Amino acid sequence: GNVSLWNWRVLLPLSAAAELAAFFIFFITVSTHRRGGPRRAIEAWMGLVIGSTAGFLILLLFNAAIATYLAIGAETPEFPHWLDQRFLVLATWGVPVLAVWGFNARWLPAFMGLQPASSKGLVSALVVCGLGVTSAVLGNFRLAAALLVVASVTAAVALNIFDRARRPANLQGVHPSFPIFVRFCYGWLVIAALLSMWAASADRNGGIWGASRHALTVGFLASMIFAIGPRILPAFCGGRQLFSARLMFAACSLLSLGCLLRVASEIPAYEGFAQAAWHVLPLSAVVELIAVSLFALNLALTLAHPAAPVSDSRLYTISRA
Repeated sequence: GNVSLWNWRVLLPLSAAAELAAFFIFFITVSTHRRGGPRRAIEAWMGLVIGSTAGFLILLLFNAAIATYLAIGAETPEFPHWLDQRFLVLATWGVPVLAVWGFNARWLPAFMGLQPASSKGLVSALVVCGLGVTSAVLGNFRLAAALLVVASVTAAVALNIFDRARRPANLQGVHPSFPIFVRFCYGWLVIAALLSMWAASADRNGGIWGASRHALTVGFLASMIFAIGPRILPAFCGGRQLFSARLMFAACSLLSLGCLLRVASEIPAYEGFAQAAWHVLPLSAVVELIAVSLFALNLALTLAHPAAPVSDSRLYTISRA
């Protein structure tokens, strides 16, 4: 509907309704699941994942309201800029960022040999991030950006990301640079929040906001997938071993390089500081595309190999992870 404009007044609200229906099917399925053993209190990492899920529901309701509004009275299905800004903050900081923090708290102490995450710190990061997203939705972007900076730093400290490891990292099947790239991700997270502070007061043509979002979506979210995906996906798919640790290193390195080129050039290009920066933007896109292709190739070759026989005890370990 958005691309072709064919019957978009019907398709746009229908798509929003279908997405909401999918969410509720998922929610009902998960909520009826019962674990054996005594009932335990909700851990901090679970609270972050639950918060992310709640944010996703709010996002879908927001989307449904906007889609219905546009279908009734707008000339095109385009979100107004002032509304799009609010929607994008909710769609990024209010959903995937919280989920990453939660699962990082669950996995990284084992994968990187870190001290277990601080529950109080994680809850504080969740609350401050929620306040930041709420401020953005209400239109106070300067306050929102400041709160998101605080939330990012709080999350990194709570997760002990930049602390010295207490024991050797578990690097089975992955490249030894795995802990370095995870730390890079949190560096990008803080950069994204700091750029949003700059954008809230100085952005004129979308360059600073764009650089901030790219630092978040590629530098933090996509790079985290590139770093942790090769560690967990082969295990979840029948206990396989990653096809190539070198391909993993190449994909992570190129994605980081592409993100750096994009963030460094987008601001001077769009804001009119340096016209030469426009020539760097397409180069950054090509570098990132190569990185994505290498990541996909590595996983495809991993899944193409037969899975090794997995014992019951190893299956239990994988499911526990």
